[in-house]
Amino acid sequence: MNADFLKTVADAAAGEAPAWLATVITTTGSTPARIGMKMIVRPDGAITGTIGGGELEKMVIEKVRAQLPAVAQRWSFDLGSRTGAEFATAMVCGGVEEILVEPLRSGTPLVIFGGGHCGVALSFLAAWTGFTVTVVDNREEWANGRKHPAAARAVCIPYDAILDRLELSADTYIAIMTHGHIHDASVLRQLLVREWAYLGMIGSGKKVREVFDALRREGVTEDRLSRVSAPIGVPIGSHTPEEIAVSIVAQMIAVRSGAGTGQAVA
Repeated sequence: MNADFLKTVADAAAGEAPAWLATVITTTGSTPARIGMKMIVRPDGAITGTIGGGELEKMVIEKVRAQLPAVAQRWSFDLGSRTGAEFATAMVCGGVEEILVEPLRSGTPLVIFGGGHCGVALSFLAAWTGFTVTVVDNREEWANGRKHPAAARAVCIPYDAILDRLELSADTYIAIMTHGHIHDASVLRQLLVREWAYLGMIGSGKKVREVFDALRREGVTEDRLSRVSAPIGVPIGSHTPEEIAVSIVAQMIAVRSGAGTGQAVA
């Protein structure tokens, strides 16, 4: 590892934008990389360095961008050995590689569904308080880095297909605040089958009760619904997007620090 690469790692760790360091830690059989090869991955997919190129490198980049891991991850890739490694590739080298992926600027993963005015305020304040933010919206004009410069990434996808397009881990924080009641309910319905660290949905008490009642009729259990913070945020009488963002971030910080549960009030 040369001095220029080490400086790049240090700069990435000290910078405001998130980045991840991928390192080859073991190789078995025939592989395109050697132990110790390193690559920095940024949220837009830009890289510095290499871990051998090819499909494996592409998969690592895609997985980092999809998961934005907040803690170190160890991923095992099967390069055609058929030994049952964690992730299979179409490569025919015949070996297995293990990659250690470490966040250079650690943050708590947060996905905001809805990039409108409240989402803009929340993406800024959440990033400022240590969350690594992904903004999801089905409108291109709201799902971009111009509207959300503090976010790690912004994704434009249909709200009815989020599980097909996003990888959400059990340590992810989620805020639902789309531009429509129907979209909020659709996103919540899909997420209730997954695990999360925090899940909140914006809306009045009446709207939340209507959504919850519909989900109960669909068979969703009270145990699952009780884990949803809705209406989202700490009740501080907030009205503006900025005030709403403060109430939500306060609640998420309480959950993150163990000082609160984020449970529903509906």
